[in-house]
Amino acid sequence: MISAIFVSYLSARLARRAIASLRADAPGAEVVVVENSGLDEEAALLEDAADVLVRAPRNLGYAGGINAGVNAASGDLLLFSNPDVLFREGSIAALFAEAGPLVMTGPALFWDEGLLLALPPAEDPNPRALLRRELAGTPRLFHRDVRRGLAALEDAERGLTREARGLSGAVLATRRDTFERVGPFDEGFALYYEENDWQRRLRALGGTLLRVGAAHVVHHYNQSAQKEPRAAEWFGASERFYFEKHFGEAGRVALARPRPEVALAEPPREVLLLHPEGSLVAVSPLRSFHPTTLGRIPGGVFRLPPDVRLGAGETPLYARLLHEQTLATLAEAVLR
Repeated sequence: MISAIFVSYLSARLARRAIASLRADAPGAEVVVVENSGLDEEAALLEDAADVLVRAPRNLGYAGGINAGVNAASGDLLLFSNPDVLFREGSIAALFAEAGPLVMTGPALFWDEGLLLALPPAEDPNPRALLRRELAGTPRLFHRDVRRGLAALEDAERGLTREARGLSGAVLATRRDTFERVGPFDEGFALYYEENDWQRRLRALGGTLLRVGAAHVVHHYNQSAQKEPRAAEWFGASERFYFEKHFGEAGRVALARPRPEVALAEPPREVLLLHPEGSLVAVSPLRSFHPTTLGRIPGGVFRLPPDVRLGAGETPLYARLLHEQTLATLAEAVLR
């Protein structure tokens, strides 16, 4: 049996939509929800949606929430999920079809419900990746990110499964025997990097991470974290903990390097007009476009999907139109 474990923090309404989409895709799955806010009104919204509702005595963090959910779940197939996702038809079956012994799988993630903007594939955090941030805003790093994103987008379009060095923690699938062999998530991570830590431990045992292109999931990311004023503080603490735990002095040295200021010209504030032959569009909340989502546009005028605009709130989003073959920038805009 599949046990789907959702960790919800001030996100009950989002979690209800996520659970409904999961039940439509996997009707027999057990739904376990760990309610991390401690609020009665949040728990009340989740009682009829969950098969098992775990009310945490305090905010356990994502790692602690997952561990509590696994302890309460009865299935031998485990799905870990954020509350701000929507599962498309066939996604759950595709994820578990690839989840053999010592394997963790993750889906192709999209930012919008129209599946236009593919979220960037996750990477393995390491000192080299930290040093790469010094290239933020340069064509070299931007083109690298676009090529990686385009390869992942093509895998999703063709339904291909590919081995990965890292998977997003938004949705992950594995078997209980694999989870027990690797061990629980490290609750030293308040928020962020807990999935990277677990995946690194899995790979140290000879395990494999697979990105399943046939599994399509919408992730309206950062919806829970943006409600928490301590999120940035927790990110910094988790980043330090992760790099010191796995890389020791090399990790501390890489973290200590100053992050350069990215000085970029402000693009015009207008609708992004696209080349009639069709192009790629990159959209990011960061002016450096590192990281960036990526979509293939058949032509005409690109407008930001309504659900992405709603989720972004007042945050400006930056967009670039690219020539698909040369990756040359054809136009830029700020989308609000």
